[in-house]
Amino acid sequence: MGDQPRRVRAWVRHLADRSYVVLIDGPGGEVEVGRTRRTRDVLSMARAGAARALGVPEGDFGLDDIALTFPRPPYGTDGQWVRIVAVEDPDDPSEISLLGRAYWFDHEAAWFVTVTGAGTSLHPGEHLDFAPSVTDEEVAAFEAYVSGTDQSP
Repeated sequence: MGDQPRRVRAWVRHLADRSYVVLIDGPGGEVEVGRTRRTRDVLSMARAGAARALGVPEGDFGLDDIALTFPRPPYGTDGQWVRIVAVEDPDDPSEISLLGRAYWFDHEAAWFVTVTGAGTSLHPGEHLDFAPSVTDEEVAAFEAYVSGTDQSP
């Protein structure tokens, strides 16, 4: 890539099955460089695809050379109920099945989810059920937790 670092524009297209198409602006225009079901693979896929499209070794193409746009998914709305159905670390399944409220966090391309007793953390969309069944008891526990009136130990 010589002395002049290149900045390549990359973006994500959401598919109906909640997977992602990764695209870049290549020398000939828009180029699809891969598909994935995992948010965490998008940036590395864009980097590898940009290196291929530009004909440079992948090692010469840094993550900072990618200007990635990850638009808000077409599913989910801010403040809606979600249930955590998967986690990154399978050795720590403590959040699986917890109910929470989700808000899209553009900067991280993930959902900011607050759950009763566990606080707030980031979750990729593929780890969330956006149509969970919700009980009145769960709603009451959540409302008590976020209002600070939760009396549980």
